[in-house]
Amino acid sequence: VSVDGSPWFSMREGLDRLQQKGHEVVVVAPEVSLHVKPSENFVMKMYPVPYSQEEMDNAFKAYFNITFEEGSFFERFFKVVEATKRFTDFCFSICTHLLQNKELIRYLEESKF
Repeated sequence: VSVDGSPWFSMREGLDRLQQKGHEVVVVAPEVSLHVKPSENFVMKMYPVPYSQEEMDNAFKAYFNITFEEGSFFERFFKVVEATKRFTDFCFSICTHLLQNKELIRYLEESKF
């Protein structure tokens, strides 16, 4: 499940505490993300996705720029719906590519993840 964004910030604090208590922490994330980045506090297992960091960043910026655009309520509403669909597509792609990554799934199974 994609946890990029604000859920990651909450989760990150918990992961840091687990590591401080001696646990090995493994984070599985797509190579392209908004906030999930490698750290010395955990092992990072990354997998490829079919979009670039620039594409994701641009979609994120466009989503928030809608708030400041001119136009009727309905024009802005439909732009928000379109932008939300784009983010949903990113999340679906993230999950699909994780589940299709046989090497990573094998690693997770063998390590009792």
